[in-house]
Amino acid sequence: MAARKTMLGSGGVVIMDEDTCMVKAALRIMRFYAHESCGWCIPCREGTAWLRKLLDRFHDGGGRAEDIPLIDELSKNMLGRTFCPLGDAAALPTISIVKKWRHEFEDHLRGKCSFKPAEMIVGAS
Repeated sequence: MAARKTMLGSGGVVIMDEDTCMVKAALRIMRFYAHESCGWCIPCREGTAWLRKLLDRFHDGGGRAEDIPLIDELSKNMLGRTFCPLGDAAALPTISIVKKWRHEFEDHLRGKCSFKPAEMIVGAS
């Protein structure tokens, strides 16, 4: 895993094939972490909720170009600033997804998702 510049995390493994929409994957991950946050520390409570809202809007076709770096910046600002590792666990996959699959976020901006018909994305032109 280190040779691929990644890690196994906290023991959970999710396997996705090449037909997975990574914007949707990021959203599903963030929905989980926003739900699991105990709400005690601000970076995790507010960060996961804000990222979930941004990713929800993005996936539904209402994303803006400035949301892509904002998602990355919000995730990076959570790292190392929470009382437990949940904030880091939420931030790390989101940072990786934005870095490695940015083109999928850009496709969504154009109203296209390679993994579902364009007409299914709200606001697609």
